[in-house]
Amino acid sequence: MSRLKGTSWIRLTMVHPLATLRLFTWIVLAGAWLAIARAQQHPIVTTNYGKLRGLKTALPNEILGPVEQYLGIPYALPPTGERRFQPPEPPMSWPGIRNATQFAPVCPQFLEDRFLLNDMLPVWFTANLDTVVTYVQDQSEDCLYLNIYVPTEDDIHDENGLRPVMVYIHGGSYMEGTGNMIDGSILASYGNVIVVTLNYRLGVLGKSLKLQALKWVSDKGDIQNVQYLFQKAIIQSGTALSSWAVNYQPAKYTRILAEKVGCNMLDTVDLVECLQNKNYKELIEQYITQAKYHIAFGPVIDGDVIPDDPQILMEQGEFLNYDIMLGVNQGEGFKFVDGIVDSEDGVSANDFDFAVSDFVDHLYGYPEGKDTLRETIKFMYTDWADKENPETRRKTLVALFTDHQWVAPAVATADLHAQYGSPTYFYAFYHHCQSEMKPSWSDSNGLCSTASDHTMWNIPFYLGNLS
Repeated sequence: MSRLKGTSWIRLTMVHPLATLRLFTWIVLAGAWLAIARAQQHPIVTTNYGKLRGLKTALPNEILGPVEQYLGIPYALPPTGERRFQPPEPPMSWPGIRNATQFAPVCPQFLEDRFLLNDMLPVWFTANLDTVVTYVQDQSEDCLYLNIYVPTEDDIHDENGLRPVMVYIHGGSYMEGTGNMIDGSILASYGNVIVVTLNYRLGVLGKSLKLQALKWVSDKGDIQNVQYLFQKAIIQSGTALSSWAVNYQPAKYTRILAEKVGCNMLDTVDLVECLQNKNYKELIEQYITQAKYHIAFGPVIDGDVIPDDPQILMEQGEFLNYDIMLGVNQGEGFKFVDGIVDSEDGVSANDFDFAVSDFVDHLYGYPEGKDTLRETIKFMYTDWADKENPETRRKTLVALFTDHQWVAPAVATADLHAQYGSPTYFYAFYHHCQSEMKPSWSDSNGLCSTASDHTMWNIPFYLGNLS
């Protein structure tokens, strides 16, 4: 691949998070990306689809160098009309220089309290809807864009002068969120890494366009150096083995939606065509009640992107080429305990028993052995040294939900990956923080600026202030 005159190649390594609740997976790409033409305030870069004009931005910290931002870059054709619900298509080239100094619209989403109650969302998100809404007011189905943050310091990561690329895919229970909420400037400058954030289709309109975004980035590089779509992944707060990670009943929920909007055709082709002709707002505003601890719209086992059950794929060693780091936060199950009656004063014995029974009823569909399972869980999550203390019951109940929804899937994923000798790293994030978003009794990291998920964006800034 020839280089453009007067430019230098920067290699991108890429990181991508699986979009679930806060399931934020990072993925590291091997390869070179785009040709950087340095400019004072508005740098110009060249991609396979055309030239982009960015913005060089100074950061409010003396140890951090400026960052070049390229915002609102299309990575796929607009998924509108007949392309709604369909696999992604590469974007069209553009003539001249495309202005990339402003965010593009976010993908359609409907933020309303009753819609969010059962979504697998962290409390920091639902408790700050007024703030979150400011990021998602400009919505459009034409939303498949990414943002790139490029450090300008001369130091490099390897002998070839190539920088890694980290691609961040936001969480939000497959229903909410946008890459525009995450400013990758500080991480890019402090870590000397190119950071990419992106928008992708959500909810009923969702389709696995995250893969198209990764392909877009990898396509910018030297094809001889790109062996895989990514090389490494950081999986945060949930894995593909979590109960809410995959939708195992897509036809059921699609039929429910179709009936609500007057598309209740028996023929699947006719049903899809009817849904494609509906205004997207009518679709996303329908309230679909999913099974507790599960999702109504999200990744499905389609034989293509997800060819089989994730656990089966892991047991077969399908991901051995990738290094992974994964982990959990303290007290992530707080969300499920906060709504229990009198939780401010602890949890009564009756409420504890009911919570455990409800938990078992919603997650285990077999009547045989349920009573034994309930009693076993109660036994294991009772602090026998302080069993009459309602505050202790509340604490152990948080531990139950945290273990089942986050810890157990993460440990199982790490174990399956490590069985084949693949590099596997595990972290546990513990930090007691002060926040108005949580009650005084909570010790949950899930309320502290999204805990480890967003702390990685802010720690470099804090370190800079301490220096």
